[in-house]
Amino acid sequence: MESQTTMTPAAPLTTEERNWAMAAHLTALVAIIGLPLGHMVGPLVVYLIKYKESEFVAEHARASLNYQITITIAAVIAAIIGFVVFAIVMVTVAAGPSTHGSGTSDAAGIGLIALWAFALLVIAAFIIVSIIFIIMGTMAAGAGRPYTYPFAIKFLR
Repeated sequence: MESQTTMTPAAPLTTEERNWAMAAHLTALVAIIGLPLGHMVGPLVVYLIKYKESEFVAEHARASLNYQITITIAAVIAAIIGFVVFAIVMVTVAAGPSTHGSGTSDAAGIGLIALWAFALLVIAAFIIVSIIFIIMGTMAAGAGRPYTYPFAIKFLR
């Protein structure tokens, strides 16, 4: 004879839990006002305040913090690569043949401007996509659903 287990539904989420879970995502936007590493401080504070009280809030705070740590690591790596590429380009342009009047230096200058413009477009796209992910996490928290950020490394489990 099979034993029958009845699953009791989990207690419904309170408005306070949803608000704290939403705050775990929205506090990542603190970096926009210029607070260094503020995008990680906000979710970390929410996690440290609420992780013992609500698994729902803790789950959202961990997801947000993991994503913020991941994008910080990605930004540092991108900055290092950008610096190296910029240095190589500058050395190459500076060491190039001095041909006055041939337009070579003008082409190099245009190439550098194009490189900077491309880098700025990539950075802007990265920021916009990141804000969209944060908004999606906030909306999921407000609806009482879990949310997993794409591309986030799970440092905190």
